[in-house]
Amino acid sequence: MPKHTLSRRTLLQLGIGGLFMPIRHWLNHRESVCLGVIADLHHGLEPRATERLEEFMQAVRERKPDAIIQLGDFNYGPGRGEECMELWRTFKGPRYHVLGNHDMDFATKEAMVSNWQMPGPYYSFDLGGYHAVVLDRNNLKADDGFTPYSESNFYVDASLRGYADDQQLSWLREDLAAATLPVIIFVHQGLGMPTSMSEASRAIEEVLEEHNRRGEGPPVVACFCGHHHIDRYTRKNGIHYLWINSASYYWVGADYGRMAHYSRALYTFMTLRADGMLEIEASHAEWESPTPAERNYPRADELTPFIRARRLQTAGSPPD
Repeated sequence: MPKHTLSRRTLLQLGIGGLFMPIRHWLNHRESVCLGVIADLHHGLEPRATERLEEFMQAVRERKPDAIIQLGDFNYGPGRGEECMELWRTFKGPRYHVLGNHDMDFATKEAMVSNWQMPGPYYSFDLGGYHAVVLDRNNLKADDGFTPYSESNFYVDASLRGYADDQQLSWLREDLAAATLPVIIFVHQGLGMPTSMSEASRAIEEVLEEHNRRGEGPPVVACFCGHHHIDRYTRKNGIHYLWINSASYYWVGADYGRMAHYSRALYTFMTLRADGMLEIEASHAEWESPTPAERNYPRADELTPFIRARRLQTAGSPPD
């Protein structure tokens, strides 16, 4: 898979003390890098998705981050997502895409990769002082291997969904082994949380953890996911896992009115600081009425219409 290098300001140091060689071993003098992040816009489904993307892009124009990335479920692709892509491309710096399951509701995976001008469904690139890896979990487990998501074929038993195929896992092992910088992972479907402990999730986590256990190169230090429309964080086996909330809504299901909308767009700017701190900026909205609680949604207390501010020490921190 091709690699892209961001030549603007370089990154900080991320590390996991006690498990691996100090992260400073892998980095020289670095500067902070800012990344604009948005997840689960759902253009084509959410009625005000264009308005929400406009809000994000306005914030991007004001903040001038080094790069931007969307974490999947962005739009429906050729013939349906042109308005969304025109807005996205107003940012003239590096723009990165992660494939989400609903991006293949009306298109093949190949069509989405082409439309978004991605190097491939999974790929890696050096981003300042980091090696960034974008994964693709949009495959169905089949008797004879794996079938790519295509035109809504993934509406099947949940245990069959969300896999990285064997070829991708082999590529991931090789890519991590060749990395010369600390690694951050971007993937749509969540990793790292108890609620994501499926066979498909563990297959990926085991590759990341085995790479870190070997300690033969820069470690995987953080993983950023979308998909779940919820704000979550954990640190597991030395890796920070963050789930970034949806830009648009939480899906409460047909029995409770489908979408519980946020009053404004949620997104964040992530700063990888030179002193080893990972900062996630807060983004707050309100529930539009009727709220999940007003709908008597049984998990209403778990839901939040915001992205929390987080400051995570990643260089020289003790192991879990």
